Amino acid sequence: MATTILSTFVKNIRPSAYKFRYTICTLVTRHEEYAEMLDSFIEAGFDTDICEYLMINNSEGNTADAYDGINLFLQDAQGEYIIVCHQDILLINKESKQLLGQRIAEMTELDPKWAVLGNAGAVDRLYKRNVFKIAYPNGKIDIKGQLPQKVCSVDENFIVIKKSANLSLSSDIGGFHFYGLDICMGAEFRGYTCYVIDFLLLHKSLGNVDETFKRSFKVVKNRYTHFLRSRYVNTTIASFYLSGSPIKNAIFNTRLFRRVIKTFEEIKAKLNRAK
Repeated sequence: MATTILSTFVKNIRPSAYKFRYTICTLVTRHEEYAEMLDSFIEAGFDTDICEYLMINNSEGNTADAYDGINLFLQDAQGEYIIVCHQDILLINKESKQLLGQRIAEMTELDPKWAVLGNAGAVDRLYKRNVFKIAYPNGKIDIKGQLPQKVCSVDENFIVIKKSANLSLSSDIGGFHFYGLDICMGAEFRGYTCYVIDFLLLHKSLGNVDETFKRSFKVVKNRYTHFLRSRYVNTTIASFYLSGSPIKNAIFNTRLFRRVIKTFEEIKAKLNRAK
């Protein structure tokens, strides 16, 4: 009887087919420049049969910053792969659609756990950390590093995100900088990987390190410093000490040390109640 009743209103969830191959998303401040970008995508084969185009109109003021806007894109996108890009890029290779498809196939074969791809980024070391392949309006093509390259962050001019990874940006950063780092941090935390691939396009800007960039850098640094702090992590059943140091983890997770910490916290709580 119960099975018969449940079957009338319980929906059995199965993975659904994507409506589009790509969702191409842009925060727009200059419509003419955005139109040029669109034309380059269409001419390169990214037509509306396989793509949907989403935009947020910031031309008359900030309807949404990058973090809120991109989170909306990630939620609403119906494409298997979500391209988040600046309005000031141009696809200069008429075979860009085939090339991107080839790069995605290569990455899926190389590392099925990839979630984020870019055309520029940085690895987690200070020496020779940057990798990229990108063209500029003066005709120069900048190339650095061997591609594909696993990275800890990607540049924001062009980002490909796998929809099935269910990624999102942080809700407590805001602004228009460092979301390429934030999306990669979130991906790594969820067990995914990020890469810079060989996908050449033209970027009209060299970037702008202004006061808003400096403020965002401070916010991002403080945010991740706090999140990655050493601390005890507790559940209702188990707890453990979390840090990047194997020595600290070994010491702080011993029964004796945990007993000392617990006693100290009990004494501290009693003193606070006595005040």
